[in-house]
Amino acid sequence: MLDIKFIVENPSEVKDNLKKRFKGDKVWMVDELLSDYETFKKFKKQSDDLRSKRNKLSEEINKLKKGKKDAKKQIKESSKIPSELKTLEEDLNLINEEMRKKLVQLPNMLHESVPIGKDESKNPEIKKVGKPKKIAFELKNHGELAESLNVANFDAGRKAAGQGFNYIYGELAQLDNALQRYGVDFLIKKGFKLVVPPMLLNKKTLSGAVNFGDFEDVVYKIENEDLYLIGTAEHPLAAMLQNETLNKKDLPLKLCAVTPCFRKEIGSRGVDTKGLFRMHQFNKVEQLMLTTPENSFKQLEELEKLTEEFFKSLEIPFRVIEICSGDLGDKMAKQYDIEAWFPRKKVYREVTSAGNCTDYQARKLNIRFTDGNDRRFVHILNNTMVATSRAMVTILENFQQKDGSVKIPKVLHKYLNFKEIKPKK
Repeated sequence: MLDIKFIVENPSEVKDNLKKRFKGDKVWMVDELLSDYETFKKFKKQSDDLRSKRNKLSEEINKLKKGKKDAKKQIKESSKIPSELKTLEEDLNLINEEMRKKLVQLPNMLHESVPIGKDESKNPEIKKVGKPKKIAFELKNHGELAESLNVANFDAGRKAAGQGFNYIYGELAQLDNALQRYGVDFLIKKGFKLVVPPMLLNKKTLSGAVNFGDFEDVVYKIENEDLYLIGTAEHPLAAMLQNETLNKKDLPLKLCAVTPCFRKEIGSRGVDTKGLFRMHQFNKVEQLMLTTPENSFKQLEELEKLTEEFFKSLEIPFRVIEICSGDLGDKMAKQYDIEAWFPRKKVYREVTSAGNCTDYQARKLNIRFTDGNDRRFVHILNNTMVATSRAMVTILENFQQKDGSVKIPKVLHKYLNFKEIKPKK
């Protein structure tokens, strides 16, 4: 969330930021926050004055008692202060809660370079990498192909758990595992530390990582427990350091994890949703970086290049787009997406996102750093290394052969005991 002091000092900039994000309907919150903050300051001054008065009265009472003089008047006056302080503290807590409710609804400040646009149709293409192959035969959709190769059973998944769940096995299950292992190995070589995080978070912790009101309908809650299944490893990775103060010399801190992810939404129904592209459960290798404000946007570019290098090594054509202001998530100040080439429909579709949350997430989680003098909030960046389900779809489509077999990208061969998935007799 934003710093209330930043909003008080820069109300016009915050309002302008809302308009650039096409959230002009929230401009009123800025004015209300300014009013709330004045009320907060008034209560805070009254509280501080009362405490000061209590201290002075205590000194007077002690002095009078030592001099064996009457202190009844001062004792009576002092006895009223605790109840007055309690009332003021309740008022302070209420106004603090009111401010927080509004603060979590205001989006992060956009980086000056973010393109202005209302929706995803305005996301500019930065570059294309790799050339789509010319395919002289009709491609099967990936779900049909996987079933024909006897490496997936989508009907069994629906019967066992419902729409958006499936069984994969044999070579496809091995391919999923190979992508996870390659993703982790790739990141460890780049200086990332592998973490095995909890797959469940309580509401307080999850609310620190996301705006819980926006995310509540996305995640699965455990009945009768204050626990939610994670939608991405980003959240437990960031939460690991909540309320911590890091040493500046240890930054940037690079963390990664491979976890199953659980999400309620799967998008529109259709031929390509019977398959692997949109699921309630999938595996993902995630990156998280904590760094200083001075370096965060430079390191966002480095994070993006890491994922470009990864998909280039898989020999999958892709393009990089920058997310425009109206399509950008509230916590992001700037974001890039990689969209891989899906030859059957001849379209690019999103497979990874790399974004800089600046101190927006760290402020809610209270993660700071110090150089021995100053204490400031870290900047948090996150990036998908690979969501294996979507990567498998791109491999099934881009490496599909006329006879129905699927070749495996060379970089994955060392993790497998086969180089192609062949039709079964």
